[in-house]
This record gives sequence, structure tokens and C-alpha cells, in this order.
Amino acid sequence: MRILELFNEHPSALSIGDIAQHTGMGRSAAQRFVYTLHRLGYLGKDRESKKYLPSLKLLGLVRGIHRHHPQRELAYPLLEKLAKETRETVSWVELDGDEVVVLLNIPGAHVTAINLPVGSRFPALTSSSGQVLLSQAPQAQLAKMLDALSPAVRARFGTRSRSEVLSIFRKAAEDGHSFTEKNFGDDGVSVSVPVTDFSGRPIAALNVSTVRSRYDIAQVRELILPRLELAAREAST
Repeated sequence: MRILELFNEHPSALSIGDIAQHTGMGRSAAQRFVYTLHRLGYLGKDRESKKYLPSLKLLGLVRGIHRHHPQRELAYPLLEKLAKETRETVSWVELDGDEVVVLLNIPGAHVTAINLPVGSRFPALTSSSGQVLLSQAPQAQLAKMLDALSPAVRARFGTRSRSEVLSIFRKAAEDGHSFTEKNFGDDGVSVSVPVTDFSGRPIAALNVSTVRSRYDIAQVRELILPRLELAAREAST
């Protein structure tokens, strides 16, 4: 799995040497695993460079995952509509342990649009999507996750105390949305709203990401948030 995950991190084709270096495997071990994945049809091999890349068979597995989550698949037209209306990057995001992962994405129309490829992962606590997805989590669970953050990720909360950080999640639960800044660079602004199941439990987040040179948070709240909330309500039904 680690070998397949590399192709999320490195979008170009990879050689055996590249794979060994990035995974920390010995070259012979990497070669055996790559040979097996190639024989099974999950990796293709470029004839000229002899480098490897994901195959269409692997993409078929991804499509199969989406078919088992019809709510996600049915939401895609809503994301397309929202992206067309806002001209900003729109994503469907789900929680995976202490991270969030982008599972659907419509890129923004601007040259300076935020880039969030499918498969991108971010720490859940510091992302707006993670904050709405964890908004109903017990405070003890959130405190444990906070204690486990690396210093670099914890620094994204600035000088906030533990109680101040935990209050972010209570506020996300009360407001039904969350904003973050700078997660995608100094100019980034992100807003997320939960998509819920029949019981009201958050199962995903709809996210719009933009840059402050186009929208500050007040403008995002006024111009983008109402459209995002409408799309999330439609996706929740």
C-alpha cells in the first residue's frame, strides 16, 4: 500500500530507485513489490523510461469505492454547480483517523486557485473540514488528538490555549460551519459545512477554498457560505 500511496505524493512516473528511496525499502524489496503490483495489473510501466505509474485497473478500484458510497457520487453535480457559481475550488472531504482526505474535487477557475487533488490529506484538527467533522466528537477525544499533534501542526493554532482550541469545535457545532486561514499558504481561506446522515451525524464536509486576494473571511461568509450551506443541505437529503 505504501508504494501505491507514493503516487499521490509524486504525480510523475517513478523508477524502482525512486520507490526504494521514498519508502525506505531496500532496492531488491522494492523491486519485488513493484513486480508483483505490475503483474497483478495495478501498476503500468512506461516502455521508454522503464518507470512505473498507476494503471487503469487501479483507477477502477477507486471507482468501485465511490459506487459503494452513493451519497458521495450523487453529490458530484452539486459540487459542479457550486464551483460554477463561485469559480473557486470545491471539495468533498471525509475523516480518516486524525486526518481528512479529499475524495471529490472541482478545481477553481482562477490561475491562483487553491490546488487540492483527490487523495490530498491534511491534519483534521487544523482544517475547516476536520473541525466540522469533529464538531460532535467528545472533548476528551479532541484533547487526546490535540496532545498527539506534532509541534509544527500545533503551531497552526498560534498561541491559543488548549481550552481555546477545543472551543473551536464547540463553535463549529453551534454555527454549522468553520473557517480557517493559511492552511494552503499565506493567502488561503477555507470554509466547510458538514454533510449529515439521517441522524444528523456528520459524514463528510463540503469545502470551498479561495485566496484572500479575492475574498476575505467576511466576504466568504456573505457571498460563498450561503451557497455552500444550500449544497450541503441538498447533499444531506
